[in-house]
Amino acid sequence: MAGEVVAGDLIVTACRRFLADLDDERFDFRPEAVEKAVNFIGLLKHFTGKSNGKRFVLEPWQVFIVANIVGFYWAGTDNRRFSSSYIEVARKNGKSSLAAALCLYFLVADGEGGAEVLLCANSKDQAKICFDMCRNYASTIDAKGSVLRAFRADIFFDATKSRLRVLAADDSKLDGFNCSFGLVDEFHAAKNSRVRDVIKSSMGMRQNPHLCTITTAGFDKTSPCYQLRSVAVEVLKGLKHDDELFVAIFSLDEGDDWQDEAVWVKANPNLDITVTSKYIRGQVQQAKNNPAEETSTVTKNLNKWCDTSDVWIPEHYILEATQPVDMAAFGEDALCYVGVDLASTSDLTAVAKLVVHEGLYYFKVDYYAPETALIEKPDKELYRYWKRMGMLHITPGNVTDYDYITNELMALGNTLSIAVIGYDKWNAVQWAIDATEKGLPLQEYSQAIGNFNKPTREMERLLLSGRAVLDDNDITRFCFRNVQLKRDHNGNVKPNKGLEKKKIDGVIAAIQALGIYLETPHYTNDIY
Repeated sequence: MAGEVVAGDLIVTACRRFLADLDDERFDFRPEAVEKAVNFIGLLKHFTGKSNGKRFVLEPWQVFIVANIVGFYWAGTDNRRFSSSYIEVARKNGKSSLAAALCLYFLVADGEGGAEVLLCANSKDQAKICFDMCRNYASTIDAKGSVLRAFRADIFFDATKSRLRVLAADDSKLDGFNCSFGLVDEFHAAKNSRVRDVIKSSMGMRQNPHLCTITTAGFDKTSPCYQLRSVAVEVLKGLKHDDELFVAIFSLDEGDDWQDEAVWVKANPNLDITVTSKYIRGQVQQAKNNPAEETSTVTKNLNKWCDTSDVWIPEHYILEATQPVDMAAFGEDALCYVGVDLASTSDLTAVAKLVVHEGLYYFKVDYYAPETALIEKPDKELYRYWKRMGMLHITPGNVTDYDYITNELMALGNTLSIAVIGYDKWNAVQWAIDATEKGLPLQEYSQAIGNFNKPTREMERLLLSGRAVLDDNDITRFCFRNVQLKRDHNGNVKPNKGLEKKKIDGVIAAIQALGIYLETPHYTNDIY
């Protein structure tokens, strides 16, 4: 935090959280528990390369992770504070070694009777790599296998009737567990969260369970890993509250030049220990020579999620613009501009409200989907999560109920003064007729690129200048992350989602609301 060690903003924030928690009366921090774990790991010996035969001495960043996981307790109890963790770091930084060491500690030395440690990966091949590391470390403290009995996919510690087992996402049977410590490796490659969910649900009978997810960055921002990462970042930033989730993300900051050697250590805390500057320098040079390799290098060696080279608004601007927005607080006389992006029939519909107040632009977006989307859509797990969190309105049937949306807009008119509602006529003609007949002030607003250019550029200016305020809603942040810019030969731009599975409906609706506002004459008394 003093700047003496180069670190990314997310690690600085994690350190700030740690220091604040030391003074929090709700928590006890127990150094003796940390020393016990560090000392146990120090008994293990490395078995490859130049470190072969040397004891496992944790680096400071690794001690920080271990200290948080095992050191914090709820005050006055023997219940550990952190029940889960999300750890993200670039390749070649000893991630798997730390993971294996943690698995063995919770198998042997944590004091849990009948401990069940589950080491999980996305495939049998990946799982075998992780398990072999655990087995090799175990052999360095029990070469004869008299205490730690290792088999093809299990390690037994008979003294406490404990067991470490390995499983993969492609295993046929994923149930019947009573997990005390679970480790999910390389979660970025997971197609779904099935394995992680199974482990999490199996921990209910344990006093001090812990689910550790440890990974490098990936390429798909629609993946369950990136969704978990997004929640983790929001916890660090204070947008979400979860006192039981520990987060350590080693990555470059927005604006960092990935070719600048001075920032590499942010994503590589083991720089020149397990991964050399020379190696990364070579990878970066290859990427400079062949731009096709840039995304892979930046993602894997510098731990930055890169599923597109055309990011519209860097995510930290979206997080900085986010806070709870209560439209009713502006009063009945406040003018509200509405943008409506209707789904075809069975997908996401977004309704954005905009109020301009004291120079700031306040956006609140509501989202709707039919109940069948929770069952049939590829994103059904995400939809279910959004519904549980109260961020997604579900309407009955297999198509979105537009009457439901109309009634909500009419109710909004009791809280604010609706100036105009902008809509695109595609797929909305009948709805527009019905809404107009009920007295709502509708105005057609085309989503054509020429029409969207001005509000798109204005939205960008507002966000970058700090004048836009976005309501605290996961779906809105999800939509902004998915936006690429589409350009025509005249230089006009509008948001584009690139892939069908990505959603940008909330951004489209917000830009419609802004566009209809920009088209409306505004009169002030400033000239007097």
